[in-house]
Amino acid sequence: MTAPTAIDLSRLPSPQAIEPLDYEQLFSAFRTRFLTVWDDAREADPSLPPYDVGALETDPVVIVGQAWSYLRLLDRARVNDAVKAVLAPLAKGANLDAVVARQNIVRLETAPGIPETDAQLLNRYLLSFDKASAGSASRLLYEAYTAWPAMAAAAVNGWAIHGRRGETDVVIAGADGITTADDIAAVRNAVTSDASKPEAIGISVLPAERLAYTVSQVIRVPVGPDAELVRLEAVSRVRAATQGRFLIAATVQRDLLAGAAYGASIIGVEHISPPADVVASPYQIPVCTDIDITVEVAT
Repeated sequence: MTAPTAIDLSRLPSPQAIEPLDYEQLFSAFRTRFLTVWDDAREADPSLPPYDVGALETDPVVIVGQAWSYLRLLDRARVNDAVKAVLAPLAKGANLDAVVARQNIVRLETAPGIPETDAQLLNRYLLSFDKASAGSASRLLYEAYTAWPAMAAAAVNGWAIHGRRGETDVVIAGADGITTADDIAAVRNAVTSDASKPEAIGISVLPAERLAYTVSQVIRVPVGPDAELVRLEAVSRVRAATQGRFLIAATVQRDLLAGAAYGASIIGVEHISPPADVVASPYQIPVCTDIDITVEVAT
């Protein structure tokens, strides 16, 4: 068994119940409706003058329309927030706490006084739907993340990976791929409880082996932009790419890192390290230990 494939929530389309906020559209709708009503009023009372001052910013109708459009914008934003508050992928903070409570889940502490992040809490919530299936990958992962809320990554390896029938390995890793004996003990107690696994299955909890690598690149920028600012932006993008591949058994593609460096004001990237893809086994986790990016100004 491996970790269940997770939906990439960032790729979910925005629900149709969430409307785009467009002040200009609201103001235009107000003007259109006002002109219709004013024309109807003039038909009923011909003594009313034609409305021909709409281009003046000091016109009271324009001022009222601006105030009305702004308030309508706030109303729509409030409705959008209310919709997001009840949807797990979009809920934040206390709203997410309320959503996950339906699964009898509460936000834990990753360290004294430091609560789980929304991403960590959402991850456990999604895994909890398989809680009833003792021994399933999702159940074991849920128990593992609950026992060690600060855990950064985990995977479940079964016969298809290691070839040992009746045995399951739960591979875990903390921040920077570091796992302590206490962390292993906490997870082992959780995943080997009578409620978590069938009697006939043997479960081992193992720390992921750190597969360390460094990133070294040279970026070329034109004359003009602040070279250090451009470099720091490139470092940030590359770091985000490495963090996205901080997963057990993940492959960190060389081309992914080279492409991540590109951004505004960068006209070329010479990727030096790693020279090839970093391929982790089902018992390893790729860990970027350093990002060294230097700048070359094109002349």
